[in-house]
Amino acid sequence: MKSPVISIVTATYNRSNILAYSIQSVLNQTFVDWELIIVGDCCTDDTEAVVAGINDPRVTFTNLKENFGEQSEPNNVGLRLAKGNYIAFLNHDDLWFPDHLEFSLNFLKANDADLVLAAGFIDHHEEKHLSILSGVISEKYGYHPSQVFVPASNWLLHKEFVQEVGFWRPGKDLYLVPSHDWLKRVYEAGKRILPTKHFTVIAIPSSSRKNAYSERHFYENSYYSDQLKNNPQFREQLATKALYNCFEQIYYDENTYYWRFFTKKIQALFIKLGLNTIEFNVRRNFGKGGLLLNYRKKRGLN
Repeated sequence: MKSPVISIVTATYNRSNILAYSIQSVLNQTFVDWELIIVGDCCTDDTEAVVAGINDPRVTFTNLKENFGEQSEPNNVGLRLAKGNYIAFLNHDDLWFPDHLEFSLNFLKANDADLVLAAGFIDHHEEKHLSILSGVISEKYGYHPSQVFVPASNWLLHKEFVQEVGFWRPGKDLYLVPSHDWLKRVYEAGKRILPTKHFTVIAIPSSSRKNAYSERHFYENSYYSDQLKNNPQFREQLATKALYNCFEQIYYDENTYYWRFFTKKIQALFIKLGLNTIEFNVRRNFGKGGLLLNYRKKRGLN
């Protein structure tokens, strides 16, 4: 059987009620030469039945025999199983616009990039003080791991350099979350990382939702999935809302203006010293592995 062009890896754990929406956003892609490798972190709900119900040979499910506790090992298993020349990750609570794979792949090839970062929208639920955009990178300075966190759902990359960079490292050994740590290592390996400047991702992070796992939240996933299917102006509407909110906050909120001014100055100093401001803050507030433990508690996981 011919190998697919793109291998998509999705790590999941006991959220079968939202996984179906993420899978559907893959099935709706305009680019169709892909495989979707779903790796369960020892799922005990009906995830396997949900995946089997998709009835598409491009979609497979592997369930780990022991629970690892976070996505690094399931993603590594997916990478080992991947047959494609390119790798995409899709977090199980995120969604893609139908042109995500096609646009990202064309952009990567046209610009001779090693890894591209799609732009995206993040719904942080009631945590409104957090950013609502992702993958927005400075054209002047480019990507730097001390300046911005970009979720794995936004990435598309050449599979060939995974062996060079290495696999994902366990969160318990890190101050950063595993995805940010891995992208930081890609940057340090001198790989060409470029933003697509095209909004194709919707993230609905469980880390922003109290008891997302224990209470099995799904409303927002259902809402966004329906909008992607039935509202052709949805991307423009989200972009307009984000632009207005950004303009309003940066130019009219005095506290935000001064906070951004001073933090950018401090961030620039840290970068000159070879330090990572994001890692520094996590190290100070949570310690090694502490951020993921905090997320687990908030999500309603033991």
